[in-house]
Amino acid sequence: MVLTEKQKNCPYCHEKGGDHRVKMIEDDPDGQAGLVLKEDGWHIWTADPFTFEVLHPINYCPMCGRPLNEEEE
Repeated sequence: MVLTEKQKNCPYCHEKGGDHRVKMIEDDPDGQAGLVLKEDGWHIWTADPFTFEVLHPINYCPMCGRPLNEEEE
């Protein structure tokens, strides 16, 4: 897979290994969102004043669009 410059330099999705803390994407009084790398892959973490925290598995970085289940060249 050939990456764009934006994907190569994305500060959110370039970690290997598992169980890293949340990299915040959005942090305001109405809600929070971030990326989490766990042993079973990448997840988007969301929380807001009206719901519990939720983890959703994802296949693409929401910030740069890089596929997270493919190896880089």
